[in-house]
Amino acid sequence: MNRFWRRVKGGLAAAGLAFFGQSGGALAVGDDVFVVPRVPVQAEAESAAAAKAAAQTQGRRRAMDILLRRITAEEDWIYLPRLAAGEPAPAAEPAPYGAEGADPYAPFDPYAARIPGESYPETPGVAEKQAIVLTDRDLENLESSFEVYGEKSSARTYRAFITYRFKPDAVRRLLREAHLPYSETQMRTALVLPVLQTQNGLYLWEENNPWMAAWKSRPFNNELTPMIAPLGDLEDAARVTPRKALDLDAEALEAMADHYAVSQVIVAHALLRQQNGEDRLTVRLINGYREAAAEAPLSALEEDITGLLEPGEYETVQPGVEELAAKTGDVLAQVALAEPSGNFPTLAERAIESAIAKYAAGWKARTLIDHSSEAVLETSAFFRSLDDWKRIRAGLDATPLVGSAQVFALSPRGAELRLKVFGDPNRLAVALENYGVVFWTEDGERWLLAAASQASQLRGSRLLRRR
Repeated sequence: MNRFWRRVKGGLAAAGLAFFGQSGGALAVGDDVFVVPRVPVQAEAESAAAAKAAAQTQGRRRAMDILLRRITAEEDWIYLPRLAAGEPAPAAEPAPYGAEGADPYAPFDPYAARIPGESYPETPGVAEKQAIVLTDRDLENLESSFEVYGEKSSARTYRAFITYRFKPDAVRRLLREAHLPYSETQMRTALVLPVLQTQNGLYLWEENNPWMAAWKSRPFNNELTPMIAPLGDLEDAARVTPRKALDLDAEALEAMADHYAVSQVIVAHALLRQQNGEDRLTVRLINGYREAAAEAPLSALEEDITGLLEPGEYETVQPGVEELAAKTGDVLAQVALAEPSGNFPTLAERAIESAIAKYAAGWKARTLIDHSSEAVLETSAFFRSLDDWKRIRAGLDATPLVGSAQVFALSPRGAELRLKVFGDPNRLAVALENYGVVFWTEDGERWLLAAASQASQLRGSRLLRRR
């Protein structure tokens, strides 16, 4: 331990150890992903009351189907029941949409998980995954509350839209007991610009753009990759045209990001073609704009951390951390679907759900919480101000990948921590990036934390790796 930390530790000993987080449990996080909004329900029965009860039960099943598949890896969907269809968890599934050799315009099956004939062995030393069984009574116990919209009923029918809220801790426990990893870490919300291209031209703000209408038909802010659609008022139309959106005009898209206070703009390009009595829709989610972290001068940074680490203990290294942020023009997801002509709303809804699922898959894989493995990591945090330290703490508090965090040394410019981390630490790095915090290692042993602007200069510094 260098002289700096000996001095700090002596001061902390008198005040006692500083802790945040609770050992053995996930820290507080937002519950947005456990909300399934505006599920359409419809039923017919001998009475209005019976129809209402049946519709709400069916809606609850469908909502749990959506939630479980939202937060678990696609390879584990065979362990999940098909509640809306009243079927148990399957032992095998047909080839997933988009698998090699599959018809690119085949109907999208949101339950598809594995390719027939492929082997999926269990990982040695890891508890065997178990199929989940849920009754209607179980679903009621998992539900926290629900809200009804657009309710319509008659003597024997009932229909409405229902938003279901489920109990986060109960859902986590359900998956943990089945030994199924899950993710509940959301990316920062992105603004989506739905551009429709047909043989007649490009559409964005026009009233007859059904692609924009599909994105506005229900909210997508509860996904792991939350998105919002723009208002589409005169100011929006003045900021960006359909052509500028497709051309990824940096100035126009940055203006939209500033107006909606988001850090990313995604262009949802839909190419619609009619062929053989079918509407064929190819959708690409394109990264149009992503806010870059500001960088501080290196000289100021080196002066800032000189007092934290003793000269001569570290050597210069080059950063080897994978760049996780998508670059402008990157295609985040692509799908191709078809429906008989004349039913574009259904086709658009399927395309949106499929594209979001594909986009979320990569993020989900990087942030899965695997309770079958955990580690305690010695970690050094660097910060220039109290606000930076608050940002680091808020990021650690917000992600369930951190079971507990113990601070055992603290100064005005840094801290030493022990982090209890579930699963691969690299997944924590991805999750913290979403809060403007960078978590990385230079040598595979000691881990480092800093706000994004400071980390960009710290990485690879001669002060960060022990000789």
